[in-house]
Amino acid sequence: MNRPFLLAVVAAVLTTGLLMTVPSELDSTQSRIKNAPWADQEQARLEKALLHAEPRSDRAFKAQLKLDRLEAWRKDQPQPGFPDEFAQVLHNMRVPSDREFPEYQPGFRFRELDKARQTARYVDKTLVWNQRGPGNVAGRARVFVVDPIDPTGGTWYIASVGGGIWKTENEGATWRELTDELPTLAIQSLAMAPSNNFIMYAGTGESFYNIDTMNGNGIFKSSNRGENWTPLASTTDDARFNNVSRIIVSPTDANTLVVSTTVGRYKTTITDETNIFRSTDGGNSWTSVYSNTGGPRVTQVIANPNNWNIQYAAVDAEGILKSTDAGLTWFDISSGITDFTGRFEIAISPVNPNFLFASAEGFEGAELWASWDAGSSWNETFDSGDQINWLGGQGWYDNTIICHPTNPTIVYVGGPQLYSITFNSAGSTTRTTVPLASYGFPHPDHHYLAIVSTEGTDFSVTSFAIEALESKKLQSFVVHGM
Repeated sequence: MNRPFLLAVVAAVLTTGLLMTVPSELDSTQSRIKNAPWADQEQARLEKALLHAEPRSDRAFKAQLKLDRLEAWRKDQPQPGFPDEFAQVLHNMRVPSDREFPEYQPGFRFRELDKARQTARYVDKTLVWNQRGPGNVAGRARVFVVDPIDPTGGTWYIASVGGGIWKTENEGATWRELTDELPTLAIQSLAMAPSNNFIMYAGTGESFYNIDTMNGNGIFKSSNRGENWTPLASTTDDARFNNVSRIIVSPTDANTLVVSTTVGRYKTTITDETNIFRSTDGGNSWTSVYSNTGGPRVTQVIANPNNWNIQYAAVDAEGILKSTDAGLTWFDISSGITDFTGRFEIAISPVNPNFLFASAEGFEGAELWASWDAGSSWNETFDSGDQINWLGGQGWYDNTIICHPTNPTIVYVGGPQLYSITFNSAGSTTRTTVPLASYGFPHPDHHYLAIVSTEGTDFSVTSFAIEALESKKLQSFVVHGM
């Protein structure tokens, strides 16, 4: 770090101190500035632009970003940056001046990694690196796996969309990085084979079309509980596997798995497909069992916890699909759903797998759809009073739902905030939505929820997952980030 930079930091600190000691007259002047007519006019203009912008479009994103910046400015809080412009710059850096698209040959990351490994053998490896930060930058993770071999429930894996796969063996007190040498660290999906806990699969890329999406390159496999990973050649350099949204593995066969894939940002010129793929040989080969080009994207696949043959898939702007033959064929089961705006995220009750719940982005705000008959019909549910928008207009990006482990009429939902939703009874369309966590500025974005059994918890005698934290029998785990 050079001297001018150090001086700049000291000056900034001193200036902050001076501002904190000025007379209250300046505070009142600043207050008038924050509420100046131009600020109100700008807010009205941006709100109107957001109202008329297509959901999830760049225009909508920029309008919301500017509104967030204006609100932060009024409150003297740090203002968000411009990740869209940063992502565009990174993209343009890879485009030759006389071309329209990047021309890196497929597999270039793997080739460069091999070259680096060849060089590394001659490099002095005695250098010691110490972490120097930053420590105030949030990460983003979209999946969480509990290791069933650990009876304490304290061994977890997390896949981050820009930092690889991490493991903790002490309930998150410390973490160890497992994928330093992978050519891509954009991991979105992760699954451990129930029948063989040594086998794990990791899907790369991010599927939600956010401005800062990091595209991936295929699926990686581990045969030693995540300690080492190798790319599945059948997925490498295949654009259809650039963004692997979810992975599920058969409970009886570690070689049988179903994955959903989408196309990522700046990749539509290569392929505009979304797929559900199925493999019965550990990922050596794949069959596309569902495909759509240029339309809604499949962002989730889940299986009935008691019957692998029954599977469900969530499709943006289209609804819910179902398979009754272990993922070989799929058909639409969206009967009763009337609003197909944006993203759906679905959960299955472990108590009664016929009970399905879908947290939906919705046209005017978050919606919760319930099916009490395995998807044959769906009904929108409502609070008896004001309707709670737990997704806060971000349902396309951070939208997660999970069912209570023992009570089939309770679900938990997450977006910018966390809520518990309780139905009056099975089959009811009336619910009570209660906040579980509330945050100031900035808020975290909840991308995944899990309920972890610890010390041999007997779920049948545990009444309420979140409240059971006091007894240390259950833990609720939240994956969130920016």
